[in-house]
Amino acid sequence: MPHARPNRHHPIALGVKHKTRAAIRMGALTGLAALALAACGSSTHAANSPTGSGGSTGPTIPPPAKVTGTLSGPGVTAKTITIGQITTISGPVPGLFQDSNDGLDAYVAYLNANGGIDGRTVKILRADDQFNCNVYTQELKTMSTEVFAMVGTFTLNDGCGTATLKADPNLVDVQGTVLTPALYSLPNVFTPTPDPAGYATTGYQWIKDKFPTAITKAATLIPGAALANGKEQELTAESIGYKFVYSRVIGPIETNFTADILRMKSDGVKIVDLGAVTANDVADFIEQANQQGLHLDAVISAAAYDGHLLKLLGNPSIANNLLYSPLSYSLYLGTDRTTVPAVNTFLTWLNKTHPNKSASIFSVSSWGAGTLLTQAMAAAGPNVTQAAVIRALDNITTFDSSGLTADTNPAKRLGATCDVIAGIQNGQWTRIDPKSGFECDGVYHNVPLSALGS
Repeated sequence: MPHARPNRHHPIALGVKHKTRAAIRMGALTGLAALALAACGSSTHAANSPTGSGGSTGPTIPPPAKVTGTLSGPGVTAKTITIGQITTISGPVPGLFQDSNDGLDAYVAYLNANGGIDGRTVKILRADDQFNCNVYTQELKTMSTEVFAMVGTFTLNDGCGTATLKADPNLVDVQGTVLTPALYSLPNVFTPTPDPAGYATTGYQWIKDKFPTAITKAATLIPGAALANGKEQELTAESIGYKFVYSRVIGPIETNFTADILRMKSDGVKIVDLGAVTANDVADFIEQANQQGLHLDAVISAAAYDGHLLKLLGNPSIANNLLYSPLSYSLYLGTDRTTVPAVNTFLTWLNKTHPNKSASIFSVSSWGAGTLLTQAMAAAGPNVTQAAVIRALDNITTFDSSGLTADTNPAKRLGATCDVIAGIQNGQWTRIDPKSGFECDGVYHNVPLSALGS
């Protein structure tokens, strides 16, 4: 998904009751995490202070913005400042958002190597919500008195903290990604990559320009666990002229799409939107379409931009000039490493703290959350209190993680409208368009929640 809501292996058909729209749309995320993340343990509610050293293999961004004001608040001592992070690590999908922890580890190591925050070493107080709403609520309440800010939280349970965040309006909460839309209305909740109900037209417009007649013969497969997400994309595509002649909601354990492919072949389908399914499903679909002789102009799926996709395909060449991924991120799997300093800096520190781990949307998002917090603290003025940081966050109207992501507006909770088009060429992920930077000729198509059945 352009905000690359990646996925993998059969997501949340886990019987979770009372899902928010965001939890449903995030069903697509959960599967990828199960494969892409090592199921490594997390010290529940244990402080740590990653450091890290070593060189880089390309250009790097300047050191983080310096915080020079007088710090005060929970979690602040003369030598340290503690931030909190809650992620889902144990539960039905072990290791689910471990990458979010890894990304924040990398940013904190980078921060500490550059003097920390106002000379203080940054520590992380971390909790695993165990995929349990009550656990998340209790951990957030506990941390609210122990940390200066919550940073890089990534959980399907973020809505369970609403009452705590309302009761403590000075509790700074810079999430990796906000998954419960109602949280956007709270003045103390921010994210580097806002994702309100809707979708950017940019990637769809690029495909339309490349295949102008094919868009009237489009098809889509949408997982039941990510139904709202898929509907957002379908409505966005239709807003610029796409016509879907075939659409089906797929089950959580389907792996055989032959019947769909034969129907698409009969209906003359030329474009297939797989933006809401898993990377594993994308690989299965492309392999089976190739076997059945379905000749498509394009398969669209930002979710496919995954470090494991090429291995999943077996023969990546069958996706050459077929698979396109519109992304509101620089190509963090490595393609942009030599040309985008922020990508190299991120990958360098990720490797220092977690050698040989593949980057993912989860680690990128937590790195971005740390960057956003630091920027706000530097702009908070002479007295860096939680309230001052929230005021500073409310004035950050342009943010791009130093080039790691496309521009967003954290203050107004507006999502990105700029994309990079990645694709498979010569059996490898490559930057298709533009040659540098982002395509910014689309708009953010807002979708009312009522249109999503929420």
